[in-house]
Amino acid sequence: MKATAPVVLSMLHEDSGRNSATRVFRGRAVLGWTLARLGCAKLIGRKLILCWDDQLSAVNAAAGDDAAIVSYGHRRAIANLDAVTAARRWADGWRGGLLCTCDFDAGFHAPALAEAMDRLGAGMAALIDPAAGLADPAIIDGLIDHAMVHGDQRLCFAPAAPGLGAVVLRRSLVDDLAKANAHPGKLLHYLPDQPARDPISEAACAPVPTPVARTHHSLKLDSARQLDRLAVATAPLNGQLISTDAQSLVRLLDATEAANGFPREVTLELTARRATRPIWWAGRHLAIARPDLSIEAAKSLFAEIAAIEDVRLTLGGVGDPIQSGQFWPVVEAARAAGLRAIHVETDLVNPPPDFVQRLGESAIDVFSVHLPAMTAATYAAVMGSDTFVQTLQTVAAVVNHRHGRSRGTPIVVPVFTKCAINLAEMEAWYDQWLRLLGSAVVRGPSDCAGQIPSTSLADMAPPRRRACARLASRLTVLSDGNVVACEEDMMGKRPLGRIGEQSLGAIWQQNFTPLRDAHAEGRWEAHPLCGACKEWHRP
Repeated sequence: MKATAPVVLSMLHEDSGRNSATRVFRGRAVLGWTLARLGCAKLIGRKLILCWDDQLSAVNAAAGDDAAIVSYGHRRAIANLDAVTAARRWADGWRGGLLCTCDFDAGFHAPALAEAMDRLGAGMAALIDPAAGLADPAIIDGLIDHAMVHGDQRLCFAPAAPGLGAVVLRRSLVDDLAKANAHPGKLLHYLPDQPARDPISEAACAPVPTPVARTHHSLKLDSARQLDRLAVATAPLNGQLISTDAQSLVRLLDATEAANGFPREVTLELTARRATRPIWWAGRHLAIARPDLSIEAAKSLFAEIAAIEDVRLTLGGVGDPIQSGQFWPVVEAARAAGLRAIHVETDLVNPPPDFVQRLGESAIDVFSVHLPAMTAATYAAVMGSDTFVQTLQTVAAVVNHRHGRSRGTPIVVPVFTKCAINLAEMEAWYDQWLRLLGSAVVRGPSDCAGQIPSTSLADMAPPRRRACARLASRLTVLSDGNVVACEEDMMGKRPLGRIGEQSLGAIWQQNFTPLRDAHAEGRWEAHPLCGACKEWHRP
């Protein structure tokens, strides 16, 4: 008889109200589904659920006698845990998130896991998300068996879609991660000072079926949108869901039209004004004159989208949101409405006097700063501004203030838009910021579907055109209240609706439909910009 390994399900990253113990999927708590699916595995031993006091009652009701339940006490801020939680809100795949995170990092807190392993008397344990209600017992068994065979590996992982994968950690690694205040997923990413082969090609990686590894679907039951989508996909499995394997679930999702009631991503433009003049910026070439967004329009939008648990809000657009006098009222209104995922994209030039302090105390998840250079001269050439040193000083002040308050958010993310002018500095820039902040983003410029001169180094679009990936997931609201299909329509040439005059749900479900249909039929000319667009392949 083979040895077994214990499993720890950490709920430390989940809310007190909406979580795996309170969400219901097909008449049963999500946590109950997770425990039931894991109960079908042969190599899983004891199960332990780690939660906060404010989750304890719901966890007891959902788990029953299927697992030991341990509270980590009164809910409190833990900087690294909160930062990883925020990073995973903005990630879709199992690997590749901000702060070098993986899906199995959600809920990870090394000291708490070490205590749980002590309680279990375990030298190793599998860490599984409590929202993995469709976890495949065969994949979990395969991972545990792989970890037992490869006893020299302190971390073993299954590279499967979110909700299907897991990680096995040995106690010595957990102790080292606790000392470093780090998370295990960081070991699976590029680190400039530790060059290595991709762990997927190493002994730490447990094999999984190719469709399960390559699917773009998430199978986590972690939001109302996911519950609805997976309920529709699994409807044919009348009484068979508990035993259905991962490949079959992926095939069902492939054959099911995604639930499309609301967008996943909303970009909200507060102003078209900017304190810099980047060479790729539309406002450098075109006169974009529209009023700043009113707080009333923002509140109207938030009242509707706040009910969508997993909606992601970006304050960005043509202009720099911090140049709007309504920036802080909008951020506060978004949080008051219940929005959890808030991202700000800015040049961080000439911020208000109290900006650093307010940012460090805000509910913003991610704070992206355009810093596309290593030197002041290159920055001036690219950004059309000589504010390089001041911007660096402000970034340092933001990070220091956050650390001084022992907070993990906002995650500060430098952004490098690569052009011919700054290309020579790109690699050194990326390594520098990855070392300093743990996150850095490199992206290419857009010519806004031919509306402005291209500063791109190459056309990265695939040779064969397909329907735009963005039409099923995101939209942009311009500062005048007009809703456009995406950020390429920065002049508002074809508004698809207007905030305050029609609900966002109606705009998304009705007004977007003809454009989606046109793309499905290959009629790119249906929109005045789609035919010339080079960004259609990007998510």
